[in-house]
Amino acid sequence: MLNGKNAALIAIIVVLMLLFTVGCNSIKTKEEFEEELPQDVVSEGDTEGAEDAEDENVRETVVYYQNEAGYLVPVMRKIPWEEGIAKATLRMTIDSPEIQQDLMAMGLKALLPAGTQIRGMSIKDGLAKLDLSKEAMECENAVAEHNMIQGVTLTLAEFDSIDRVQFMFEGKVVDRLKYGTDVSKPIEPQDVNLEIGSNASSDGAKVTVFFHSNPDAVYDYIVPVTRIISADSASIETAIQELLNGPSDDSLSMDIPAGTRLLGIETDNGVVSINFSKEFGHLAQLPQSEPLVLKSIIMTAKQFPGVEEVKILVEGKEYEGGEVSVSAFANEY
Repeated sequence: MLNGKNAALIAIIVVLMLLFTVGCNSIKTKEEFEEELPQDVVSEGDTEGAEDAEDENVRETVVYYQNEAGYLVPVMRKIPWEEGIAKATLRMTIDSPEIQQDLMAMGLKALLPAGTQIRGMSIKDGLAKLDLSKEAMECENAVAEHNMIQGVTLTLAEFDSIDRVQFMFEGKVVDRLKYGTDVSKPIEPQDVNLEIGSNASSDGAKVTVFFHSNPDAVYDYIVPVTRIISADSASIETAIQELLNGPSDDSLSMDIPAGTRLLGIETDNGVVSINFSKEFGHLAQLPQSEPLVLKSIIMTAKQFPGVEEVKILVEGKEYEGGEVSVSAFANEY
C-alpha cells in the first residue's frame, strides 16, 4: 500500500505529465503563428525574410547608386541579414565615410545626402511609407534629386512586398522637393535612365540596352539605358541594333569595332545566336574592351523572356576571342 508521502509524490508526477502534454499541443511553429496573423500584422522583417535569401545570414539584393554623369547604376550586393532588411539596404545608399569607402571601389556615388536618417518605414499592401530626415531634401542639384527618388524606389521595389513608395520628410508628405521633384503621391519604379533615340517616334517602343563605362576608366561597370526607338515593338534585334548605334554621350561606351553590322539573330530552344559581320572579329585585339562589350551584348539579349544562353557569331562562325562569365546580374560587389 502507498503511504501518504508516496501518494503525494505520484500525484505531483501525474499533474506534471498532464501539464507537459497540454503545453506540447499548444506550441506552434513560427510559420503556423504567422498564418493566424492578419497580413498587416506580420512585421517587415518577417515578410521580407521569406524572400530569396540564399541563407539565413545574407540576402542578395540590387542597390542603386549614381555615377558622375548622373546615370543610375544597379549593383548586386550581399546584405548581412537583420530584422528590417529593407531599412538595412537603404542605409547602404546614404552618403557616409563607410559607404564612401565602399563606393570608391566602384567609382560610384551614394543616393541619399550625408546625415540623412531613416526615421521610419512601414509596408502594407505593396506600399512602403518611408520617412526620411530633413537632410534628404538637400540634394546638390536636380539630377541628384531625381536619382535619389527613383534610385530609392527602384532599390525598395527589389523586395517582393513593395511596388511603390510614399516619401515623407520629418513625418510629413510634401508636394515638391527643392529642385521640383514631385513627391506628393506614391512613386512607382520607372524606366531606368530613360532617353529618346535619334529616330524615335512618339509612340515608339522601349528597349533596355546595357552600355559600359569607358574602357580607359579606372572602374568597370555596366549601365542599363532605356531607350525609346522608332520601331513599334521591342525585340532582341532592335535591342542589339541600338547597342550598335551606341550611347548618346561620351560618359558611356560601346566599344564595338567600327563598321560592325548585325547580320541576323536565330533562336533555338532558349539559345540565341547573334551573327555579326567580319569587323566584329577585331574585338579580340582590344583586351580592355572585349569583356565589357561581350557582357553588354549578353546582358542585353538575356533580358528577353526565354533566353537561356547567348552565342556570338562572326560571319556565321563562333567568335573565337576571349570568353566572359556573365552572372545573373552585371554589376556585383
